[in-house]
Parts: sequence; structure tokens; C-alpha cells
Amino acid sequence: MTAGSTLFYPAAIWIDNIQLTDQGRGPVSRERDERSTTVELANGTRKRYIKAVKHTFSMDWDYLPDDSICTIDGYAARDTIVELIGDSESAHTLRFFYKNGAYEEFTVFVSSYSETLIKRDPVSGVFIWTVSLGFEES
Repeated sequence: MTAGSTLFYPAAIWIDNIQLTDQGRGPVSRERDERSTTVELANGTRKRYIKAVKHTFSMDWDYLPDDSICTIDGYAARDTIVELIGDSESAHTLRFFYKNGAYEEFTVFVSSYSETLIKRDPVSGVFIWTVSLGFEES
């Protein structure tokens, strides 16, 4: 089976052109991060100057296998995510695909990563994880 051969849609989330599995993924949280300055004028009125509007993103997976071969769609699992982001301080391209083929793309930095080993299957050798990942738009 090739990656995604049994599913109608491609993976919803890509990091640096690598498709992340949808298996066990919860909702993606997107928050507005407004960078502004409020100034009080001599007459007592206040004005807000918006420097930039950036976004933060968070996502997590439950029961995520370590190997992409073990996911239902064949897309990147825990080990690939760790390889992609690792201890990286560099920027990444985060892309969200929609059902009509359109997508949004953001240049982001990893703001948080956590993982918990839930289970080790001695028969198959597969490790199962809970993974949480956060990004900040640059």
C-alpha cells in the first residue's frame, strides 16, 4: 500500500513537505496573537497601533505509533515528527490542506513539543505515544 492510497483526501497537515498522519489526531487549535501598542494621547483618548497579527497552532495525537508503516494512512508518525523538528531552532513550513484542494501555509517555529510513551507492544515491537506539538508563526 502506498501512502494515502486508500483515503480520499491527502493528509490535512504537512511540515516541510512531509505529510503528518491523521491517525489519532485531535482538533487543531489556531489562536490569534496580536502584536500591538496602545498609546494614550494628550486629550485622553487611546489609540491602538497593530504591528502584526500572527498565529499560534497546537495539535496532539493519541495512540500514535512510532513508525509511519503502522499508521492507517502511511503518513508520518512519531519518529518522523521527532526527526523533522528535533531540537531545531530553525523555521519550518506548516501547511493545512482543505477538502477543495486549497491550503494555507505559514512559516513557523516550534514553540513546544511533548511526548508520553503509553505502551510498548512486545509482540510487534511497536511503541505507542501521545504527542503534543505547538508552533508560533514567525
